[in-house]
Amino acid sequence: MNRLVGVSLFTLFSFLLWLYLASNHSTPDNWWTVKYIREINIHASDIKMIPDHFSISPVKILIGTGLFFILGTLLTILFRNYKVEKKP
Repeated sequence: MNRLVGVSLFTLFSFLLWLYLASNHSTPDNWWTVKYIREINIHASDIKMIPDHFSISPVKILIGTGLFFILGTLLTILFRNYKVEKKP
C-alpha cells in the first residue's frame, strides 16, 4: 500500500509542477506549454505579443491530464508487480 501512495503522490506532484510551469513559465513557442495567443498586435511592421493576450488552452490541459493519468496507471502496475526479496 505504501508503494501505491508513493506513486500516486509522485504523479500528482509531477502533474501540478507541469501545470504550473506550462502555464506560468513558458512561451507559446514551447511544445509543452498550455498557452496560446488570442491576439497579435502588428504596429509599424513589428509583431508585439502582449502577455494580456495569452490564454490557456483547456484542450492541452485535458491532454496533459490524460497523459499523467496513463503514466500514473503504468507506474502503479509496474510497482505493484515489483517484489523486493529480503535477505536473511
